[in-house]
Amino acid sequence: MDTMVKSETSSTVLQGGALLLGAAPAAWWMSRTPPAEVAARHGFPLSEADYAVAPPAVPEGAVIAIGIAGTAVALAGLALLVRRAATGRIGGLHLAAVLLLVPLPVMAGVWWAIATAPVIGANIGFGAATVVFPVVGAVFLAAACVTGLLARRGRA
Repeated sequence: MDTMVKSETSSTVLQGGALLLGAAPAAWWMSRTPPAEVAARHGFPLSEADYAVAPPAVPEGAVIAIGIAGTAVALAGLALLVRRAATGRIGGLHLAAVLLLVPLPVMAGVWWAIATAPVIGANIGFGAATVVFPVVGAVFLAAACVTGLLARRGRA
């Protein structure tokens, strides 16, 4: 394999990885509601809240930093991949295969936001997300695999 091809492949994998790695914390940050805001909006003390999964004690400033960093990493990876596709360094099917993987970390981030949301009583959203997200994720994963195979076949 040519050194240039190895370098191009490594760069594409790193950029796709950045997009996927940043998508989960970005989705979590954008979909989460701070516990104090939920309690104030619904009129119950935060001490009475139930959690499907007990959230870790993270200061609100750290939450914002994590969210902004995840968003920046995801957007940088996306921009570099789109640029790579626009200049013809990767094919459209390669880009499509990576983009079909993006919903997986996004659903993971949203699931974590739902799981750690303060509620009173049963967390129906957590149960629904736990049932629906794996099925939807499997569909996107299968579509990405098929698209990746088609892209590889077209290159060969």
